[in-house]
Amino acid sequence: MSTKRKNLNWLISELKRRNVLRVVAMYAPGAFILLEVMDIITPALSLPPWVVTLTIIILAIGFPVTVVLAWIFDITPEGVKRTEDLDKGSDAVAPPVPGRRKLRLSDVVIVILVAALLILIYPKIFSGDKLADIRDPDGKISVAVLPFENLSGDTLFNIWSDGFQNLLISTLSNSDEISVRQYEAVKNAFAANENINYASLKPVLSENIAKKLDTRTLILGSILKAGSNVRVNAQLVDAETEEIYRTYQVEGPSEDDLFKMADSLSVMIKNFVEIKKMTEDENTPVYRAVSYSGSSEAFRYFIHGTDALLVDMDMRKAIQWLTRAIETDSTFITPYVFLSYAHAQLGQAQAARYWRDAAYAKREQLPYADRLLVEQLHAEMPDEEISYAQQLVGLDELNPMYHHILALAYYKIEDYKEAISIWERALEIHRKWGNDWKNPYVYFLLGDAYHKTGNHERENEILDLGNSILPDNFMILQFKAICLLSHGEKEEADKILAEYQDIRQNITHCPGMLILSGLGYIYEEAGMLQEAEDYYRLTVDIEPENPNWKNTLSWFLIDNEVDIDEGLEMNEQLLERYPDNALLLDTKGWGLYKKGQYEEALALLTLAWNNRISYIHDIYQHLQEAEKAAAALN
Repeated sequence: MSTKRKNLNWLISELKRRNVLRVVAMYAPGAFILLEVMDIITPALSLPPWVVTLTIIILAIGFPVTVVLAWIFDITPEGVKRTEDLDKGSDAVAPPVPGRRKLRLSDVVIVILVAALLILIYPKIFSGDKLADIRDPDGKISVAVLPFENLSGDTLFNIWSDGFQNLLISTLSNSDEISVRQYEAVKNAFAANENINYASLKPVLSENIAKKLDTRTLILGSILKAGSNVRVNAQLVDAETEEIYRTYQVEGPSEDDLFKMADSLSVMIKNFVEIKKMTEDENTPVYRAVSYSGSSEAFRYFIHGTDALLVDMDMRKAIQWLTRAIETDSTFITPYVFLSYAHAQLGQAQAARYWRDAAYAKREQLPYADRLLVEQLHAEMPDEEISYAQQLVGLDELNPMYHHILALAYYKIEDYKEAISIWERALEIHRKWGNDWKNPYVYFLLGDAYHKTGNHERENEILDLGNSILPDNFMILQFKAICLLSHGEKEEADKILAEYQDIRQNITHCPGMLILSGLGYIYEEAGMLQEAEDYYRLTVDIEPENPNWKNTLSWFLIDNEVDIDEGLEMNEQLLERYPDNALLLDTKGWGLYKKGQYEEALALLTLAWNNRISYIHDIYQHLQEAEKAAAALN
């Protein structure tokens, strides 16, 4: 037998002979059970949290000390004695005791400890999903309203302990989104705890009550009195995590107002729970990032408007929904911001400016994150816009929407590398979450940024990813077509273009002129100017009185130097009707600059800059060029 094997056999034999293994078998489960007991009695006795920490430290230190003492000493009927040594070098091992081994008291203790340990750890191992779902099978969020505690010092208010509970249950039961545990069910859950202090439930008891009621969301409350004023507090609590979702407080001059206070509490709680369910159903940070409305109806309109704006890219429908949200709750500021974006996308400068300024005027009433959003929208220069967006990301680095806002700010000033880095970071957040980001702007703008920086392999990957997630989004297909045409892949591009036209015509029901204009944009961006011009002219020929098509063709002719004079002539006709339009003024100023009329160009571009809705990089760049050229003349 090898020396190592002999040493191992000797060590095992000695551990058994000296009862070290038996001591360890009792110490480990005993320590675990003690910690479980401490976890229960510490909050019940209002002991400080460091008591449990101290217990863990003592048990950790005590383990090696116990093992050493078990090795050295034996407990015998004659008292504690030092364990006799065996000759380590000998091959002899204590002979087995013949016959059946007697049951010892220590064996019974070990069995009891192990059984208790299994009972304690079983639910932790096999019931990891306990209270994991706050919903009933029908998708509603379940809530249990507990009796309110009377802290007023006036026994006349004892009746309102159950009174507030019943009023809240009655009102919340009218919600289509909430499943409320009824009064009798709550009463039965407390049947074994008649003398309980309801409003100061300890965490373990709260969780037990929640389990009995098959919910994890509890409403706890108290009634107080200060002079003649009555104050009612309520908390919406997660019984499992002890997280307080929201705290509410209402008060009135006398007990006669208790019915009104109950109604007010019910409405506030009902709106919060319904909105909470809506944000979870949508599962996107857009809705978690905004300030909550006081009205679940207004929030529902806001969701419809945001979907129309960000997913369907239907600005007119977005404007309708967002306007209804504001009409329902004028204190809900986030729809103001989105309305400004929607109007700006349609070129409706006056309306965009109105909603931007309306949000800005109310910014002091907003939570910090929403105030930053409004400040960012109102920023005059890109460095300000970027600064506010960076602060948003700093508030919540795991919110992809904040990253999108920051990336967009860099994209607008053509800092494509920085924009790419930020958008990729946002996509990585979604990959970690295991869900898809259904924001088409991210995919086609990130794809375009890669296009502008010459990374066409990654451009293709991003656009294909976007198309797989949002297969009916015409903007992603638009940029995919630009990518293919730019690299001479006309056959593949034609397939994409056919799909693009089909979606715009049959799914988004887009007017034919917009489709033709979109095709012109695709060919222009791909550098195929003759095809682009043909489509732009076709829109003007079909609808000669429509200012949008004339403006698009005018800009194309000037910016690409196809026919600057014709472009300026067309622009003059439009300026007669819209003399203050910043984009029209920019077009004319840029045309004059290209003709070498720098001072006239500078005057028009300055006017365009002053009339803009927000920062527009093209106007800024054109103004800079004109200033340099005019200065060189002088």
